[in-house]
Amino acid sequence: MSNDKKGTRALSSLWEALVPTSIKKKIILIVITLYGLMLLVVLASYGAIRKIDQKVYYMSLFDKIDRQILEIRRYEKTYLLYRNKADLIYALDYLVEVEWELKAHSDEFAKLGIKDSLIKLDYLLKRYDTLITSLLEKGENNKKLEREIRREGRKITNLFENIRAVAITKLNEDIQFYSSVPIIIFLIVLVVIAFTAYFMSKWILEPIEYVTLRAREISAGNLRHIPKCEGFFVRCQECDQLIDALNKMLEAIEAKQEQLIQATKMAAIGTALSGIAHEINNPLNNIFLTTEVIMENLDSLSKEELLEMLQDIYNEGERAKEIVGHLLEFSRSKKQFQMEPVNLNRLVEESLRIMANQIKMAGVELETEIPEKSLTILGNFNQLQQVLVNIIVNAIQAMENGGRLTVRLYQENSQGVIEISDTGPGIPEEVRKKIFDPFFTTKEKGTGLGLSVSYSIVKKHKGDILVDSRPGQGTTFKIVLPLWE
Repeated sequence: MSNDKKGTRALSSLWEALVPTSIKKKIILIVITLYGLMLLVVLASYGAIRKIDQKVYYMSLFDKIDRQILEIRRYEKTYLLYRNKADLIYALDYLVEVEWELKAHSDEFAKLGIKDSLIKLDYLLKRYDTLITSLLEKGENNKKLEREIRREGRKITNLFENIRAVAITKLNEDIQFYSSVPIIIFLIVLVVIAFTAYFMSKWILEPIEYVTLRAREISAGNLRHIPKCEGFFVRCQECDQLIDALNKMLEAIEAKQEQLIQATKMAAIGTALSGIAHEINNPLNNIFLTTEVIMENLDSLSKEELLEMLQDIYNEGERAKEIVGHLLEFSRSKKQFQMEPVNLNRLVEESLRIMANQIKMAGVELETEIPEKSLTILGNFNQLQQVLVNIIVNAIQAMENGGRLTVRLYQENSQGVIEISDTGPGIPEEVRKKIFDPFFTTKEKGTGLGLSVSYSIVKKHKGDILVDSRPGQGTTFKIVLPLWE
């Protein structure tokens, strides 16, 4: 085995192991998926709330620094009014706090787009610190230092107001964004859940629908073997087990159906046997009479006369052989349903030939309409002949006092139609609804299987069998079969 084939088989085995085919496992996977999506929404919401809390904290931090700077300026002004060095010391204490806050959160503040402004602010704060320290060391009434302190203080205040305005705007934008994140994620998850629900429902329901469809086909008379579920969406262990059980049932039904077909054949043969016996009796009588003439006049017959009489015997023997051959062919049981090209013209003619003497003995007038053009289908000649004989037998039995039997063959679109009509009493509507049901019969000695088996055979050929009848107006059966191209 090549490496490519080994790799393909390994991937196939891995895929089968990972993707569940059991409905139970599929449901578990759906539940896990939904819980996972819900957890994603919860985690995303929690993360967004944490981010919002962080941004609110930074806003409060800027407010705190703003108050501290205002306190620094207040102590600065108080000192200039009262010349109390304690005010400068208090100002330095607040200055240290401001510098510490800015340094402690420098990385977070830099992300707000104010990095350059913070560097400049840090420079101004250090210079302000240096000026106040110098004033404390040099003593009071140093006008130059005092002017510089006021000037630097104003710069710090103005710069921080700008920094704070930019930062607050950016923080508000971030808060607005993170507030919408849970909604956006919820909508995305909602779409994903809808898609997942559709996908999963198809994953679970499609194999069930597949089996349901096949079961309906079985109920409609299509007894073909059901293939197992193939493909990603229709793979299902439980459905495969059900299909196995249905296929075993179909095998048993097919075996029983073959027995029923053979039983109905024998019943039809029994019905037609008296007519066939009469038909065989004619050539046999001719053979006996000719043989008797030869035996009595053997010495006086010329060679030409003898050959002529022997030829008559041979011809009558061939005639009897042909009658028996048709009967044997009709009664033969085929164990397998073999589909092959079937000439409908020949099918109708040979079926009528089998029933010809029975039709004549029943006092029934036969009319046929068979086209010159051959109509061919794909089917089983023997079983379709069984259908025609069953319907013809029923038609003859329906015309107890004689009548007219009309058999037509014609093409209708891409279908071949065999139409069998009689002038019997017709079928009441309540009976007509049941005539294809197994074991339903209105005859004292009927089995109720003939039309049921005929219906099954026609359905097996992907065709249809229709009946049109009104009391007092006769009955018409139509056998519709798809033509073979």
